[in-house]
Amino acid sequence: MSIICPRCGRDSDSVPFIDAFCVDDYPVRVECPAKLEVKSCKSCGDMFLKGEWIRSNPRKIAVYIESKCKGDFEDATCDVDRQKVKFLIVKGDNRIEVERPVIIEKNVTTCPKCSRISGGYFEAIIQLRGDQKKVAKAAESITKKLAKATFIAKTEEKDEGIDIYAGSSKAVLQLMGELGLRTLMTKKLVGREEGKQLYRTTFLVRL
Repeated sequence: MSIICPRCGRDSDSVPFIDAFCVDDYPVRVECPAKLEVKSCKSCGDMFLKGEWIRSNPRKIAVYIESKCKGDFEDATCDVDRQKVKFLIVKGDNRIEVERPVIIEKNVTTCPKCSRISGGYFEAIIQLRGDQKKVAKAAESITKKLAKATFIAKTEEKDEGIDIYAGSSKAVLQLMGELGLRTLMTKKLVGREEGKQLYRTTFLVRL
């Protein structure tokens, strides 16, 4: 005896059924975010996700949306380009795939790092002094390694050596320790921000 789908009127002789409904009209309970706003830096392309600025990565957006999905499904896959989430529902021997829309809205702005760079901000100065060849080699190595942890505001070549202006004094201090470089540190108060004193640190390195 065939079953009639209460929604579309088709019978079980023409289409597969799950319980009392055809596979196309079987009621499924799945939810995904209706909208996700992603901040994107117009200068470096980084995006703001889960409370931090990170390198732009569509897969991380997809994983974040998938983690927010709820319902009776075996798997959820987000297609960022199509702005769709595909759900796999398994009921007995039947496998159903349904899609739900999700609006991914890009908000173009400027990240704090690029804002500081454009404003000439820096927290530390590395002063490399000594043999010219050693100074040049050290400057190349320090700049390359430091760029992974913070930004380089500028580099100045002087008669007595090379000065490297960096965005984070903490990153410089950590790198000096990793490289085993002895430094003479001096701090200078340069202002206040939100009630906190702002210091600029100079790291003198003799090679």
